[in-house]
Amino acid sequence: MVTENKSRSGLHILIPVIVPSLVTAVCAYFVQSSAIAALRAVVSICIISFGVISLSRKHITLRVSMFMTLLALVSAVQGFIPDFMVPIAAFSVVIAFISSPTLGLTTVLYFTAIPFLITERSFEYFLFVTVIGVIGMALMYSRSRSGKYAEVLVIFSLLYVLLYTALIVMKRMDITPEVVIDPVVGLILSVIIMEISGYRYYNNVIKKSEDLYKTVVDPEHPLLLELKSADKTEYKRAIHTAHYTDLFAEKFGYDKVLMRGLGFYHRIGVLIDDDATLAMRTMKLATSEGFPSDLMALLKEYGEIKEGCKVSAEVSIAFIVDNVICDLMNEFAKGKGDPDMNKFIDSSILRLFSGKKAILKKSAIPYYELEEIRRYLKGEKMYYDFLR
Repeated sequence: MVTENKSRSGLHILIPVIVPSLVTAVCAYFVQSSAIAALRAVVSICIISFGVISLSRKHITLRVSMFMTLLALVSAVQGFIPDFMVPIAAFSVVIAFISSPTLGLTTVLYFTAIPFLITERSFEYFLFVTVIGVIGMALMYSRSRSGKYAEVLVIFSLLYVLLYTALIVMKRMDITPEVVIDPVVGLILSVIIMEISGYRYYNNVIKKSEDLYKTVVDPEHPLLLELKSADKTEYKRAIHTAHYTDLFAEKFGYDKVLMRGLGFYHRIGVLIDDDATLAMRTMKLATSEGFPSDLMALLKEYGEIKEGCKVSAEVSIAFIVDNVICDLMNEFAKGKGDPDMNKFIDSSILRLFSGKKAILKKSAIPYYELEEIRRYLKGEKMYYDFLR
């Protein structure tokens, strides 16, 4: 029964395969009066659709399936209207915003192929729409976190005109009003759709996510206050780890807020007293608090580090910092005076990367970043008074 339900729930991914294939085939037969053209359309769209689904299956919900199908049908309309009036690039941006960048990029080809198969347009047409779609995607995502798209749309418009001139106009002997009017209409529609979708994406996704992160990485977050009252040693460890993960994220260009959250909560599971592993308890608390998915992924990776496993650069930084802080706190607790900081920190970091039980032997952290971390931590002698 469970298998049957799963099968039914996954049938929606066939909608953007079957419907566009049949519609494209009918349109191709109507325009070209050729059964071979119709067959070629069915086979081509099925292959492209299969590629889209293979790359992005987990992002194709029922809503996305219906939206893809609708846009595919709109793309088919371009077989019966002047060239370049359907804003295919903007469609791909919308798909990317409601699902994933991968799906957006693959649907560039998907929506480009439909009118191409219906009318057998030139390769220049195919190349223009595909390239401008990819450019539109790259530009919109480069500014998606800021919500400021004016500059993006200006650059997109200039590249649109440049590519159109180079690939289409320069290939023609005659310049008719349609050659100028049609792409202008398509460009205006693209800019309007991209502006609306980008604005909505920023307000409904990016801004909400940033607001959630601000709450999570607030030092006054209820979990951190609970940790402070329950275990001052663990609280101190978390606060100082977050200080350095934030600092190194800024130095090396990682997401500062994400790294600070990892520093704060990588051991928050100590608040739960049961038989589960610390990693499981940490994930349980993070889930109950509704932490962002990106932070959840890093916390999960941090908790599941094992010998011989690949470790991301972000998690490696947090692990190095926490290890050094923990070693220093343990050393200070012995009350035997200060150790030779240079040797102590070198030793603390080295054992993570060399030897039979080196936990970060397969770390993705670049060598120059590791050396910078090691150098910086050895220069922080006065800061370590906070760890006593």
